[in-house]
Amino acid sequence: MDDFGYLYFKDRTGDTFRWKGENVSTTQVESIISTHCDHKDCVVYGVKVPHTEGRAGMVAIADKNLDLHRLANGLKKSLPHYARPLFLRLMDYVDLTG
Repeated sequence: MDDFGYLYFKDRTGDTFRWKGENVSTTQVESIISTHCDHKDCVVYGVKVPHTEGRAGMVAIADKNLDLHRLANGLKKSLPHYARPLFLRLMDYVDLTG
C-alpha cells in the first residue's frame, strides 16, 4: 500500500523473469523441460549476466546422465528462443520444500 492508501499487486518473486524484452514464465519452461528429460525434477530461474538487460534463463536438472542432444532438440521445437535457458546445471537432486 502506498501513502495514499492504494494497493498494488505484484508477481511472486521468481515466477517470471524478463529476457530480450520478453516475460518468461518459469513454471511453463519447467514443464516443457521436464517433459523432454523424462520428467526429472528441474528448476528454472533468471540469472544476471554482466552488460545485459534483464535476466538469462538457467535450468537446474536432477539428472547427471541427461541426453543433452535430445533436450536441446526438444527445446528448439517447444520454446521460443528468448525462453530457452542459456545455462544448464546438472545436479544429483533438486532441493524441494514440503
